[in-house]
Amino acid sequence: MPSLQNKTVLIAGGAGDVGEGLARAFLAAGATVIVPSRSDEKLDALRDRLDAHDRLVSWTGDVSSEIGATDLRNWIADAVGPLDAVVASLGSWWQGPPLTEVPLDTWHRLLDMGLTAHFVLAKTFVPVLAGRSGASYTLINGAGGLHPVPNSGPISVSAAAQLMLKDVLAAENESVRINTLLLATPVITRARPDGPGDWLTADEAGTYAVHLASDAARDRHGETIVFESRDQLPVSAA
Repeated sequence: MPSLQNKTVLIAGGAGDVGEGLARAFLAAGATVIVPSRSDEKLDALRDRLDAHDRLVSWTGDVSSEIGATDLRNWIADAVGPLDAVVASLGSWWQGPPLTEVPLDTWHRLLDMGLTAHFVLAKTFVPVLAGRSGASYTLINGAGGLHPVPNSGPISVSAAAQLMLKDVLAAENESVRINTLLLATPVITRARPDGPGDWLTADEAGTYAVHLASDAARDRHGETIVFESRDQLPVSAA
């Protein structure tokens, strides 16, 4: 795994199931990892599970709101220092009625969770990374961005739109490497420890995300990496 010693990484969603694997991988690579959450309990539990020391830095607040994201940006600048990378693992799974039966308030809530939150985070932190040598911004996405998933329509719509969000951000920001890591299989996590052998694990997602934040991926920009097999793990990350 590439070394990220002396690098500082923000993992938005790092207290979630997939986010835990991301945080574990970045800590193993030597980075200082900042994890925000609205829940102190989730942050305490994450710290206990990762047996983390002072390189795991927590912050309590809502990064999906402009006020919360700005507060976090200012706090990081004052309390931690310059950022080198951001990993955005926002949103969660949802299943419900067919798309034509989804209540409007549910539609708004799910698009806010899966798309608007990504926009707010990128709007706040891509400018922070601009000008930092080797800076990277990685969006974590799922298979719903490529294929329609019946009874999960708002998830597929927001995931597909998130891919275009990345494309526009990459076209407008050449000084920050902006990519999407699209997890094309269900992910084995602490909360879902069992699954077929071809399912990816949260830690493998973390390993690939570390690679994208490292100098080994310095030429990758504006890409959607469809991660569907552990055979795709770069040699430097395996």
